[in-house]
Amino acid sequence: MKNPVYYEYRRSGQLGMLAIVLLATLGAALHYFRSVEQRVSQTTAHLQALSQQLDAEFAPVLAFSQAMRRAALSKLTLPPLPTGPEPVPLLQLADGTVHDSSTFTDPQIQAELQMLDQLKPYFELAEQTQPHLLAIYYFSEHGFVYHGQPKWSDYVSDQLVSWQRSHAAEPSYEREQIFYAEFISGQAALSLPLYQSDKKLGRLVFALKLQPLLQPLYQQYADTEFMLLDQSGELISSSVASRLQSVNQHMLQIQRLRTMPWSLGVLEHKTSLFAAGLADFVWHWLSYALLLGCLLLALQYRYRRRTLSAMNRLLVHIDRLSKGQTQGVRHVPDGWTEVFDKVASLAAPDKPAE
Repeated sequence: MKNPVYYEYRRSGQLGMLAIVLLATLGAALHYFRSVEQRVSQTTAHLQALSQQLDAEFAPVLAFSQAMRRAALSKLTLPPLPTGPEPVPLLQLADGTVHDSSTFTDPQIQAELQMLDQLKPYFELAEQTQPHLLAIYYFSEHGFVYHGQPKWSDYVSDQLVSWQRSHAAEPSYEREQIFYAEFISGQAALSLPLYQSDKKLGRLVFALKLQPLLQPLYQQYADTEFMLLDQSGELISSSVASRLQSVNQHMLQIQRLRTMPWSLGVLEHKTSLFAAGLADFVWHWLSYALLLGCLLLALQYRYRRRTLSAMNRLLVHIDRLSKGQTQGVRHVPDGWTEVFDKVASLAAPDKPAE
């Protein structure tokens, strides 16, 4: 006699394997999406930390520049000195030549020169007090540049004349700080315009050394690709030496800086991001499949020992009784004694009446 429970046992095993595959896939998928989210969150945390560090590094420079502009505006209100300002070399932006300030007799120019003479400590101590400042320049609306040094180098003179021609005029509505990603070679610049009675006198331009400012921060997160972007999204600086071959293969997250109108971006390879998530997916799938598979095997083993084997013996017992044997099977499984006795009593011949 065939055991019908055996077929149900096999069907249950197949359904159990299918359930294992589905549950393992579901659990691994949840872990996969969670790992990708954690990776993105970690990158975002790194980006925020780096932007805060960059703001903290640049905040003293910004405070110094604002203090210098306030000092310049206050000096412009002072009366002219009887001795006049000390003669200094001034770069003429029109032709790139250097002239002595004593050749200028215009009262407005003399007022600016007196202001610059009293601001000499700012020009002289800028690099010592602010390590990210390389130099300070004053661009006058009268066409000259002052830099607080006794001499002008030909290279700096040519670079300033070229830069002034490409940035001849600032927006008339802009009276606050203006950042320039490109100034003299390898430098950025911060420009602060000076106005007196709604008349523009000139602007203070602070030359910034970006690479020494960014390099320690890049090294702190050496395994992450950061880049500094200007207002229009153009690249200013990057921790990646080589240019990207394909932008489509990267994910870009951007964090706006607080102290400057630039943004800090972090690049994440799509392949590395999803490959790491895929590795987690496979690992968790195998883990879930192994655990659920062991559970299924244990349940099947117990079912086979406690139910299927007992059912087989019951069928053998019934088969023997049907052939006229009075005893059937000798060894009755635990817990099945009452069932076997009931079957034996039903199969026994009726006793003759006395």
